[in-house]
Amino acid sequence: MDHDLARYLNDHLAGSSGALLLIQKLADSHDAPEARKFFLDLKEDVEADQSLLEDLLERIEQSPSALLKMAGGIAARISGIKLSWEQIEPGKLGLFEALEMLALGVHGKHLLWVALSEIAVWIPEWSDIDFAKLDLQAIQQRNTTEFWRIQAARDTLAGAERRIGKSPEGD
Repeated sequence: MDHDLARYLNDHLAGSSGALLLIQKLADSHDAPEARKFFLDLKEDVEADQSLLEDLLERIEQSPSALLKMAGGIAARISGIKLSWEQIEPGKLGLFEALEMLALGVHGKHLLWVALSEIAVWIPEWSDIDFAKLDLQAIQQRNTTEFWRIQAARDTLAGAERRIGKSPEGD
């Protein structure tokens, strides 16, 4: 099987390792029960995605790369240092940036499922995988992540403007 395909799957597997750390921090930082629930559910979904990616690799007789998975975790921890500096809590830039990183990652997952659905016709080992359903789930996750990202943008980036009494219309 093509080395590029295995590398691509492993790259997404590595990214998911980092995403899990970020998602847990986001869940821990939110007081709103609906936000915490979304992030904890998303964490379970990403764990299921990891298992699926490992299964897809095994089906094409490739192994998950422990090195790349570890690298994803290390990269997440390094970026986490910056986010910790900025503070991942409501009204802080770190929360907004963490949500923006997560939104990019979830969008990448959507792109993954779209790409795999395009090539699945040539990989009979994947004939039972519903990539369209996985893509729809990623789109829903992206939309909800975007909702929380925009909330954080309002709280963080517009916070100073609201504190000094400026209206959104610029009056």
